[in-house]
Amino acid sequence: RLWARRAAAVEEINRLQIADLASTDLQQVVDGVDLIILATPVGVMPALVERLLELPDLTGAILTDLGSVKGNVVAAIDARLAGSADIHFVGSHPMAGKEQAGIEHASADLFQGAACVLTPGATSTEIATATVEDFWKALGCRTLRMRPDEHDAAVARISHLPHLAASLVVASALGVDPSFGRIAGAGLRDTTRVASGPPGMWAEILLENSPAIIPALKDLSAKLNEALRLLESGNSDQLEALLRHAKEQRDGLGNHDAD
Repeated sequence: RLWARRAAAVEEINRLQIADLASTDLQQVVDGVDLIILATPVGVMPALVERLLELPDLTGAILTDLGSVKGNVVAAIDARLAGSADIHFVGSHPMAGKEQAGIEHASADLFQGAACVLTPGATSTEIATATVEDFWKALGCRTLRMRPDEHDAAVARISHLPHLAASLVVASALGVDPSFGRIAGAGLRDTTRVASGPPGMWAEILLENSPAIIPALKDLSAKLNEALRLLESGNSDQLEALLRHAKEQRDGLGNHDAD
């Protein structure tokens, strides 16, 4: 079942026949369900949970989400569920997605082989966490568990910083003369692909996780200054060593599968 805020989205879902039920009526969609997945911007989630708590017959339901930031979200939702002993929230973040937005860009195999991080909080139980874990595994994910703050520190480095860096590379590469893009090859396109993501969504993510992103961005700034120093000094040995170390780390991606 799918709930959407806009009637136009419901019409598109029904046209594509990708749900047994689609509606703008939240009560109709969640009536009698066991698992509710919050697939909204992170800033909307706490208020949406408040709306859910106003509905009858949610006893025993498990809530999870798709949010890219966990610390604030888990704390806010746990606070709202504090008086609801029979409703449990387990934060989750599947590390999969596309730069394109909209149902028309959906892929049935999006989660195959992707890591999904679970971030249990104060209202999570082992049964609820295992249920959410089984759900993501059924979609093809490999799962692991982390504390919300541990998750935010990690994704600041491996997801949020790369997105911001890609946007800055675009600004630096094409800002002086956009016509340079006429001769751009796969290198620029591959390096900056994620910069095509929804700006509003990403601005919210970056601000939500700014305490973890700021130190990462300062480290990137230090690396840029180091590269600038090596180029200005003409130190080919150290420049090659910097590039070799980066290559070794990049080539090692994918060798650390989740449990």
